[in-house]
Amino acid sequence: MRTFYLLTYLENNPLGFAQDRLREATTQWEKHVWSFSVDWFNPKVKTIAVKTSGSSGKPKTILHKKEFMRNSALLTSEALGLSEVKSALLCLPANKISGMMMLARVFENKMFLQGIEPIAAPLLKIGTDLKIDFAAFTPMQFSQVISSKKAFSKAEKIKTVILGGEGISDELLTTIKRMKNNVYATFGMTETISHIALKKLNGKNADKYFRVLPSVRVSMSKENCLVVNAPRLGVKNLVTNDVVKIISPTQFEWLGRVDNVINSGGLKIHPEEVEASLRSKIDVPFFISGIKDAVSGQKPCLVLEKRSLSKQKIEELKLAFSKLDKKSRPKEIWLVPEFAKTENRKLKRKETMALAVKKISLM
Repeated sequence: MRTFYLLTYLENNPLGFAQDRLREATTQWEKHVWSFSVDWFNPKVKTIAVKTSGSSGKPKTILHKKEFMRNSALLTSEALGLSEVKSALLCLPANKISGMMMLARVFENKMFLQGIEPIAAPLLKIGTDLKIDFAAFTPMQFSQVISSKKAFSKAEKIKTVILGGEGISDELLTTIKRMKNNVYATFGMTETISHIALKKLNGKNADKYFRVLPSVRVSMSKENCLVVNAPRLGVKNLVTNDVVKIISPTQFEWLGRVDNVINSGGLKIHPEEVEASLRSKIDVPFFISGIKDAVSGQKPCLVLEKRSLSKQKIEELKLAFSKLDKKSRPKEIWLVPEFAKTENRKLKRKETMALAVKKISLM
């Protein structure tokens, strides 16, 4: 595993150090780390270009002021008490907002940084003697904690963990609740310079809803979508595509994406809620989507990353569906050999539906 020693140069010549490391870098992920570091420490560079994931549309490039990125790092530090944190792990791509902001938090808090290639199971590549106080993972990466007692022990030694980029399965959440460290779900996007809200998932003070970072305020549009105001991040009246329930100006419950909502006979079905109910019942990648229906306008269907399905498996799925509200139950199953995903592995729902090769009616 590659290790980057930040504390040895932060007080001397960080820009020169980063430039030297960039020239010496041999892998793409290392080049991304040091390219961002060069821009961060170069006083002539005022903005950082960040690409969106493209999971809900065409990827676009956003220019973020370093001033606002620095503020974002400080807000997270304030919310999580990172000023006392000594070491951090980077296992996210540094050419995406998630990895960039991990580096920004490290730089602003003068942490000792351990860097490892962004792979599916980074903790399995880390020695048991490695001390890490703070780390960020995707839920897929962190799900390795349920694979073995050894991996669980490694993950639990990390004092503070933040998870983002995708939904958290019921199985993973159950495991997280057994952990003795602090694990948080994050909410945010490239436009908000990474997360603007946190939700503690375990411990006596676990949260029921997302809580925004200091100075961030949220409200709701007429379409029930989240509106974000964060002056310190340069965000003003940003209307998102996220359907929410506002609990207070600093708390909200996330329900799903407005562009994913299924309108079936006037009833609005949030696929993400149905997916959460089915995660423990389905052992392959899947999602819920709406397809055209002559009677109801749209009807929900289950999309599986699978080439074929046995009769026994179909019956098992029907049994799982019976636990759902009748109107939310999938009426068809669509099979797709491989889901379409973005560069950083986020699901592209519409593009995946276009790849469907087989339909199984459940009516």
